[in-house]
Amino acid sequence: MKRQLAYFLVIFIGFLTLSGHFINYSPLNNFIDNDATQWFDIISGFAAFLGVINLLQLHLNKIANKRDNWRYSIITLAGFTIMIIFGFIYNGSSVAMGPHLKEDGSAFYWMFQNIYLPLGATMFALLAFFVASASYRAFKIRNFEATLLLISGVFLMIGRVPIGQLIPWWMALEIYICLFFALLANRFEQKKKMLFSLVLCIVLLPLVTYSLNFHNLSIFKIPELQEWIMDVPATAGSRAIMIGIALGTIAQSYRIITGRERSILGD
Repeated sequence: MKRQLAYFLVIFIGFLTLSGHFINYSPLNNFIDNDATQWFDIISGFAAFLGVINLLQLHLNKIANKRDNWRYSIITLAGFTIMIIFGFIYNGSSVAMGPHLKEDGSAFYWMFQNIYLPLGATMFALLAFFVASASYRAFKIRNFEATLLLISGVFLMIGRVPIGQLIPWWMALEIYICLFFALLANRFEQKKKMLFSLVLCIVLLPLVTYSLNFHNLSIFKIPELQEWIMDVPATAGSRAIMIGIALGTIAQSYRIITGRERSILGD
């Protein structure tokens, strides 16, 4: 009966919230925009508290049983204890309890600014090396798609650094020509013919482009290509991902409010 009641509450609140977006009724809209969000904040607070208790229990058991790397758990518990003291007991300044969490001069704010933020910056700095390692594995040329990923990644990296601004338009155009012939190399049966065509394009195409008196030759520069990649293909891909996430959210919400999804209650 308790589980059925939980299902009923989930389905009822789900349909009530959904109907509030289609029905212009002020008490219902006020409940969804104010009361329901406050309920969510309260439940999230209790969930975070339970997570902290679970994490403390995990590290205490690790220290008691002296499992692998149990000494790091001592540092974690010490950090928990210090921040709890500075957050709820001692503020170290004349600022009242509560506002001292965001006021400069309190012990909690000093710990946050001088310990937590530098540690977070360190973690992001280490993350850059993992990203570089993952990029190296992803950029291995196995097929046409991997080749496009490699070329786009190289242009993005060059276009973002100062040296990319110094590459003239004619040199960037020759790089594009070399990449174009590299993609079509397997279609040439005679390599001498391909080499002759490549040299001819490298020599003549910049001259023809300049002689046609283009109004803006900077469009051939690598930073311009990098901006185009970010504005057009990357934006289109990110929007496609967001649309997919939205459709997945709609499908999952439908399963929850109709009672088909029961994993939220531990089933």
